[in-house]
Amino acid sequence: MITVREVGPRDGLQMAAGVMPTAAKLRWIAAMVAAGLREMEVASFVPPAALPQMADAAEVVRAVRAAHPSLRVVALAPNLRGARDAAAAGAQSIIVPVSASEAHSRANVRRSRADQVAEVARVVAWARGLGPAAPRIEAGISTAFGCSLQGAVSEAEVVALAASLAAAGADTVALADTLGYATPSAVRRLVRAVRAEVGPERFGNLHLHDTLGTALANAMAALEEGVRGFDAALGGLGGCPYAPGSVGNACTEDLVHLLEAEGFPTGIDLPALVAARDALRAGLPDEPLHGRVAAAGLPRTGRKAGAAPATVPPAAPRPLEGLRVVEFSHMVMGPSCGMVLADLGADVIKVEPSPGGDNTRRLTGAAIGFFPTFNRNKRSLCVDLKKPEGLALVRRLAAGADVVIENFRPGAMEALGLGHAALSAENPRLVYLSCKGFLPGPYEKRAALDEVVQMMGGLAYMTGPPGRPLRAGTSINDILGGVFGAVAILAALRERAATGRGGLVQSGLFETNMLLVAQHMAGAAITGRDPVPFGDKAMPKPWPLYDVFDSAEEGRQVFVGVVTATQWDAFCRAFGLDDLLADPSLATMADLAAARPRIGARVAAVFRGLPPAELMARCEALGLPFAPIAKPADLFEDPHLLASGGLMPVEMGSAAGAPGGVPSRPVAGIPGLPVLMGGARAALRRQPPRPGEHGIEIAREAGLGEAEIAALLAAGALHAAPAPALAAE
Repeated sequence: MITVREVGPRDGLQMAAGVMPTAAKLRWIAAMVAAGLREMEVASFVPPAALPQMADAAEVVRAVRAAHPSLRVVALAPNLRGARDAAAAGAQSIIVPVSASEAHSRANVRRSRADQVAEVARVVAWARGLGPAAPRIEAGISTAFGCSLQGAVSEAEVVALAASLAAAGADTVALADTLGYATPSAVRRLVRAVRAEVGPERFGNLHLHDTLGTALANAMAALEEGVRGFDAALGGLGGCPYAPGSVGNACTEDLVHLLEAEGFPTGIDLPALVAARDALRAGLPDEPLHGRVAAAGLPRTGRKAGAAPATVPPAAPRPLEGLRVVEFSHMVMGPSCGMVLADLGADVIKVEPSPGGDNTRRLTGAAIGFFPTFNRNKRSLCVDLKKPEGLALVRRLAAGADVVIENFRPGAMEALGLGHAALSAENPRLVYLSCKGFLPGPYEKRAALDEVVQMMGGLAYMTGPPGRPLRAGTSINDILGGVFGAVAILAALRERAATGRGGLVQSGLFETNMLLVAQHMAGAAITGRDPVPFGDKAMPKPWPLYDVFDSAEEGRQVFVGVVTATQWDAFCRAFGLDDLLADPSLATMADLAAARPRIGARVAAVFRGLPPAELMARCEALGLPFAPIAKPADLFEDPHLLASGGLMPVEMGSAAGAPGGVPSRPVAGIPGLPVLMGGARAALRRQPPRPGEHGIEIAREAGLGEAEIAALLAAGALHAAPAPALAAE
């Protein structure tokens, strides 16, 4: 459930030319409560001379608390005196504003930013003394996305301010786009950083203004980052009298319509909410109201009042939110490690050679899908590491990173001055993962590929028929080697939390393969002989049935397994094989296993007379292991993957090696991580990036000024991808 907090009676009225009579204000509030609003900011406890519209603040709070016991009543108070008055009137939550902009802070509360943080600490200390009846103290960071008095506001300063407010004891820390300057990308970055700093449970509402028409787009970006509480004002009223150019909150009606249409229930009856505009208009007849829904009318496709709300999927898990990873990698092993971390919420910056990016983008044949599969949820930085300026930029990034990943040939990173010793000297907290063909030992200088280690590590022997070693049909060691690298990184980060220092961790392709073959090595040790390859049709199996069979439909095969005595009994009865069940020579599982050739031939004859759907339906009813023999392209339509959210809509355009340069599937469902956390699957937040797509924003985050960035671009040390073309209408 999304919480929409109505702020019209406070923020919406403070810019109104007229003063709404108290009785009219209460009727308006009552109409919005009747529409289903559960939280409302109803007053501001400031000197009446400063804001005449708030002169009745105490009266309004008391009346609303008495009339609407189910409503959470919120008030704004800029200082301890106002907070005391708000609490005395009955406010359940008190917002103390703190400006990110120093200029706005002095205009709005007549204090420096540091002094206002100290005031929050005073308010918190006073509230804690009230015991269980204490109001919740919310710190609201205004001008978080820019200020008309000061100009740009550093995101780093906002994050630091959020940390100081959390340290001051605020129950929640919220962000406000007071001027309406935010963009979706800025919202994603700042929300992500502040949530990581203060913790998701301590992140408050997002307060959006619509000065430049971006409020709803910004709300969608915040939803993707896990925000579940928003401020808005009926009729889009509001603004800040101390921030020139601040006009209009996000319109509550429009926000509710968007949320409901996107499947995020609010518990608000939209027609009743639109009707509440009549009470607002009656109280402020000369104030122009805004809102697209009210102007256009409710869409006929919209959810009717009282209809059952859509089910909201759990928020996508982001346990690694706030973790900064710099990835130097290509092919599969390193990228798969970065993919795991990125899917779990880390900010993974993929460093690619300028200007064309990772050569993996241009692979063909069996490798054509590598790049789009393993590079989702990452940002791309294209730099020329042979130029001192490019090298300096990535060293600067690594100096502020938590993790570096690399999977290049031995000594390549050291030759660039980007090895573990060099980077950890500048950043002792850095966790540095090297993905290599072999861990230290006699083979460590050898070139390695997945196929190489499968051949030398026994996996190809176990996969193919006797005398015909066969590699597995996927980059199994590369992928699992990357996963094991991610596990090692998380363990090193856990250790860093205790020691304060990072360290070097390594993942080996050959060693990954050996873990996969370990069960067969154990079997060889126990029996004294090499195990029989799985490709050998005569491979002994301890069960009566464990094979692939033809069905009545040509080309449609089904695997069926019968592995217990109970299953054997049920299987024979269901498929008309009672004579096998009654055969005294098949009395034990050992007897059945020894008779597999005879049993298999008899079962194959039965299965060839059954359509595959019927065959599988019978197996499913019996609870037997079974599976259709699927090809990769079949899985795009797999009902379980589609229903369970197991496929991510990944764009294929990053596969530059497609025939004719155009992928046959522009967007495809690519499997996500095979885990469920908090009831949800990891989400696709970013498509596989274009080469250098995020270069300029990453350079800015690294602290480079516009002139420095321009110089890097001009020198060819940094490549920035052009904006994507807009699709034709």
